[in-house]
Amino acid sequence: MAAANKTKSKVTRSITNISKIIDRLEKVHPDAKLDLDFTNPLELLIALILAAQARDDLVNQVTVELFKKYRTAEDYARAPLPALQEQIRKINFYRNKAKSIHNCCSEIVARFSGKVADNLDDLVSLPGVGRKTANIVLGNAFGKQAIGVDTHVMRLAQRLGLTKNTNPDKIEFDLIPLVPEGRRVRFCHLLQYHGRRVCLAKKPRCPQCVIRAICSYPEKTKG
Repeated sequence: MAAANKTKSKVTRSITNISKIIDRLEKVHPDAKLDLDFTNPLELLIALILAAQARDDLVNQVTVELFKKYRTAEDYARAPLPALQEQIRKINFYRNKAKSIHNCCSEIVARFSGKVADNLDDLVSLPGVGRKTANIVLGNAFGKQAIGVDTHVMRLAQRLGLTKNTNPDKIEFDLIPLVPEGRRVRFCHLLQYHGRRVCLAKKPRCPQCVIRAICSYPEKTKG
């Protein structure tokens, strides 16, 4: 019983801290959002496939013309692979990504009548779509409160002492009971912006950090 109470108390403190983290980050990153440009679930799914190990701004440059040419899942499924490769040539691993887009959209056409599914199980059943991608689609295209663990969310969750895991899926499961359900997507956006602007991977700017008093990161820089 004592151990259970201790665990419950720790979870309660973590939930309280996350609410404080969100409130403080809102003040310094009010512009936080998903940086990929899209107007519908299919466009976001394609952009996320392209964004793997690639800069969001470069992906946005490429998708301007890509989304004009290919408007439906059937368009991608019918496109000759060399033509699709050429359209996304500026993106790294463009051959593999063109194949992933083609295979993914072929499945969407064959199994879901050309519409991107709005549930996790169906999304992760698609070729090249993992939980991170599926959750980002659900949260940003369908308005569902999901947690997509990208590199920034992973790094900051670890530094803040919210998880000890390194596997993105396990980190998601650690965060779900801690982050208030109505704030999960916003939580991810704020961590992403804070990770890019302040809590950098190699040299975090801890003296400038508005959540440094809440952070348990053991290697805080001094200034």
